[in-house]
Parts: sequence; structure tokens; C-alpha cells
Amino acid sequence: MLRSRILGTGHYVPPKVVTNFDVMKMMETSNEFIVERTGVRERRHAEPDVAASDLGALACRAAVANAGLAMDQIDLVIMNTITPDHADPGCAFFLQAKLGLSGIGVLDVRQQCAGLIYGLSLADHFVRAGTYRHVLVACSEVLSKRIDGSYDGRNIAILLGDGAGAVVVGPAQDGQGAILSTILHADGSMARCLYTAAPGSALGRREHVTHDDVDAGRVHFRMDGRAVFENGVARMSEAVFESLEANGLAMDDVDVLVPHQANLRMLEAIIERTGFPREKVYINVERYGNIASASLPIALDEARRTGMIRQGSRVLLVAFGSGFVWGSALVRM
Repeated sequence: MLRSRILGTGHYVPPKVVTNFDVMKMMETSNEFIVERTGVRERRHAEPDVAASDLGALACRAAVANAGLAMDQIDLVIMNTITPDHADPGCAFFLQAKLGLSGIGVLDVRQQCAGLIYGLSLADHFVRAGTYRHVLVACSEVLSKRIDGSYDGRNIAILLGDGAGAVVVGPAQDGQGAILSTILHADGSMARCLYTAAPGSALGRREHVTHDDVDAGRVHFRMDGRAVFENGVARMSEAVFESLEANGLAMDDVDVLVPHQANLRMLEAIIERTGFPREKVYINVERYGNIASASLPIALDEARRTGMIRQGSRVLLVAFGSGFVWGSALVRM
């Protein structure tokens, strides 16, 4: 039976480092508050003329090179972002043009922080079915352009960073690594716990966006912090155990756990709840903040480049995001 594997990984983060003290100049907060609540000490912000597709293209080129492929060997591009270049069409089209891949299929997904998990699942199924040979999955975010430093928005704003990560999925040969499982979940009844109301067709009017939407903050993220934290910890912890059970494995059989880098306190709670050894968990949220969908592929690529993930390592990826959406991917590298 044909199996797929991750052939290459890549990432890119902007060079501009924004510390908590820089954030203090944007809104009423403090370094002590940010560190205590989130564990974040710094993040990266892109320049104003940089779009999600720009960051994504750099990460994609790194991943394709890491896979030992030429760009023209890519058969399909899947992109996830909540900070697209434009309202429409999908951001994957702008990314495709910058990669010089005119003519191949592209697919946008909107799975927020679980974008890599969903993208890997789609790519895995396409490759195993023989539909495509090499699938490029990109997650790119420019969250600095969605910062709201008001009282209602700063609980999210203190977390946000920019960056992009990508993976190339292709066929696995005997004795090589493989995508062992992908498990996907969602609960739309909780969607308004973390969402942006405007623009939207559910607002009960004909106007797409109004000045009142801006003044009232409806164009910015709004979050029920307690609900997001509690569900994030519960769902990512469940995803760990569900993946182990589905694959008939014990905790010791997993070499590295790479979770979505939402918030250091959330990651500490997941480690405590699951009992997963802290030294086998890759964490970089202190340096990058929360980059939504880009957090997971950036962490995966960094863990490979630092040597924490080696050839043959069994790696468990888990994520949780607004929607609510969550899931896992177990891979052997």
C-alpha cells in the first residue's frame, strides 16, 4: 500500500524582533503581566509592505529545497492563513504566482491554528490515492496587522507574531518515514468564543463593512479567554491520548511532541495533564509568540534543525484553534 511522508520542512520569520517592552509602547500592559499570563517575551513583526504570501513563499522555497526537489515538481499547493493578502480570492492563488507554479491546483483551507494538521491530512490522502505526487502545505500569518491594543483586544494582541512554515508531502518508500495517522475534530457550537464578527453575511444588513464595525471593534478578534484556555488544554491533551490509542503506542514510543505554540501556560498545563516528559516537548513560544497556523510548522522545522527531531524520530503534532478546531498527526520522519 502506498504511504506518504514528510519529505521536507522549511520556515521563515521576519528579522524585526518585538519585545514585551516594545508592546508596552503600543498598549497598556507590562512585561511582567505578559510573561506571567503567556510566557511570551518576544515575537517577530513583518514590515508594512509584507503580505502573508511573501512570508509563505520564503518558507515554501526552504521546504522544497529541504526535500531535495525543484519547485516545478510540486503538483498541488495547500495554504492556510487567517491573514490573507486580500479578502478574495484565496491567498493560495497569490502564493502560487510568487512560486511560479501557474497551472497546478491550489487549495485554501481556513482551519486556523490547526491548519498544518488539516493540510497534512489532505496531502496524505491525495498522495496515497495517487492523485498527486508532491504536495506543498503552507501556513503563513501576518498577525501584526490585526493587532487591537484596546482593553477588549489586548488579551490577544500581546500574543501575536508573524511568520510562515511549510512542509512537502510525497510518497514514502519502504524503510522510510511515513505519516502514520491524522485525526481531525471540530465543534462549531463554540465558534464565537474566538472570532471576528465583521465583515460577515450574518450581520443582518446589506453593507459589507461599516464605520461602526470599526469603531465598535467588530473587525478585530474577540476571545473568551477562559473558554479558549480550558478547551485548548483539554482538546490537545485528548488528541495526544487519542493518537497513541489509534496507533497502538505508549507515551514512551513517541520521541518528540510538537504542540501548537498558543501560550506557554497552556503548554505547561498540557504537559501536566498528559504526563508527557517536558524534555521531549518542543517549545518556542517565548521567542515567537502565537503565530496561529504558522506556529506548528515553524516549531517542526526548528526541532529538525536543532537535532531534536532526527531521521526515524516518531513525532506527534497536536493543535487547537478557533472554530473550535483541533487534531493530531503522528509522523515518522
